[in-house]
Amino acid sequence: MKKGLWLKVSLIFCLVASVLTINTLAASENWNQIIANAKKEGVVVTYGTSGRLSRVGDVMKAKYGVEVKHAKMSDMELTERIVREKEAGINTVDFIMAEDILGVAKQLLPLRYVENFVPDMYVNVIDKDYLEPLVFLVQPRTILYNTEAYKKCPVTNLWELTTEKWRGKVIIRDPEITSTNISFFAEIVARADEMAAAYKKYFGQEIKLTTPNAGWEFLKRLAQNKVVTVGSDDDVAEAVGTRGQSAPPIGFSTVGKLRLNEEQNLALGVAEGIVPTNGYHYPAYGLIVSNAPHPNAAKLLVRTLLEDEGVMAWTRDMGNFSTNPNNSYNPDNPFGGLNVWKKITWPLRLNVSAQLSRDVLDFWILNRN
Repeated sequence: MKKGLWLKVSLIFCLVASVLTINTLAASENWNQIIANAKKEGVVVTYGTSGRLSRVGDVMKAKYGVEVKHAKMSDMELTERIVREKEAGINTVDFIMAEDILGVAKQLLPLRYVENFVPDMYVNVIDKDYLEPLVFLVQPRTILYNTEAYKKCPVTNLWELTTEKWRGKVIIRDPEITSTNISFFAEIVARADEMAAAYKKYFGQEIKLTTPNAGWEFLKRLAQNKVVTVGSDDDVAEAVGTRGQSAPPIGFSTVGKLRLNEEQNLALGVAEGIVPTNGYHYPAYGLIVSNAPHPNAAKLLVRTLLEDEGVMAWTRDMGNFSTNPNNSYNPDNPFGGLNVWKKITWPLRLNVSAQLSRDVLDFWILNRN
C-alpha cells in the first residue's frame, strides 16, 4: 500500500474509533447537590438549532429558579461558532442542541469541545442507540405530496425520483446548507445493497452501474434530474402543498410541516410504504460544552430535556419524538410514535456520516453542476 493511502486510511480509522468510543458521563449523581449548585449558578447559557429551548427555560425558571439564556442558529453555524470559541479559549456556553451530525462526528466530539452526559436515572430507560452521544429528540424527514392532486402518494420507490416523470419536480432542502440531508445521502451510499434491491424491484432488472455502487448511482441520477433545492422545510411544504396545482411536485420535509394544512390551508400528505425507506429520522443532540461555566445548571437542563415537561416544547407538535419512551407525543402524528417511525425511516448513524459525508457532498456538487 502506498504511504499516502496508508496515512489516509489510518486517519479515517482513528477518527471513526474516536467517535465510537465516546466517554459518557453517567456515574451515580447526587441530584440534590446538583440542583442546589445549579440554583447558585442561576443561569445556563445555550446555543441551539431551535428557539424552543427558550420555552424549556420557562420550566427551568419555574422549578429551579435557573434562567436559560439561549441563542438560536443554524446547525452548521453552531458547530463553527463552538470551534472558533474553543480555539480562542472562550468558555461562555454551557450546553448545545446540535443537529449537525457531521460537525458532531468530525469536530466537536473528537476535539473534545463537548462532553456527553446522561443522567443516571435514564441510562437504562433510553435506547442505547441514543446514548452515545445523547439524543433527546428525534424528528422524521420524509416524502410529502399534495393530497388535493393525488389520492395517494404518486411514488412508491425512491428510484422513481430519478425518472423523467419527476424531472425538475422533486424539492429538497439544499444539501449544501442542510447537514442532515448530506448524512441521509451518506446512508444511501452505505446501504447500497438495499438501493440495488429497490432498483430491481421497480425496474425489473439488475442495475447497470457507472459509479462504485447503487447508492452512488442513485445520488448521481437524482442530482442530474434537476432537483429543486430550497432554503427551508417551509419552502418545501409550500411548494408541494399549495392548492390549485394540476401536477404539483413532491418533496422531502419534516413531518411537523403537516400543521401548515391548518395554518396555511395547504394540502399535505405523508408518503407510506416507500421502497426501500420513507426517508430518515434525524437526531437532536443534547451536549454539555467542555469547561462549561455553569456545569450543574447544564446537567439539570439535560435532565429536564429528558422529562415530559421539558421536551414537550417540541413533542406537543407533530413530527417530534422524545427518546424517553415514557414521554408523550402528539396523538395526531401520522402512523404513531417513534417506535413506528424507526421502522419506516432510516436512522442517521454517526459513524456513517463521519466516513462518507464529505465525499458525498463533493459528489453531489459535482453532479449538480
